Amino acid sequence: MAYSVTLSGPGPWGFRLQGGKDFNMPLTISRITPGSKAAQSQMKQGDLVVAIDGVNTDSMTHLEAQNKIKSASHNLSLTLQK
Repeated sequence: MAYSVTLSGPGPWGFRLQGGKDFNMPLTISRITPGSKAAQSQMKQGDLVVAIDGVNTDSMTHLEAQNKIKSASHNLSLTLQK
């Protein structure tokens, strides 16, 4: 089930990614920092990242996803899947 999360900026957002096209793995949330912006949302470790700021992540490498997240200065919108 997909759901959307918007974190208010600026970063740090408080989560770590793993995977990406270059790893032949879907992008997933690997860690959430306690007390962070991510922890205060409904994000959970292991959730799949379907889109970052409306851009589908299917063909994104790990670095492209990181850069897309870093470039979000005000709000970060994620579409996630449990």
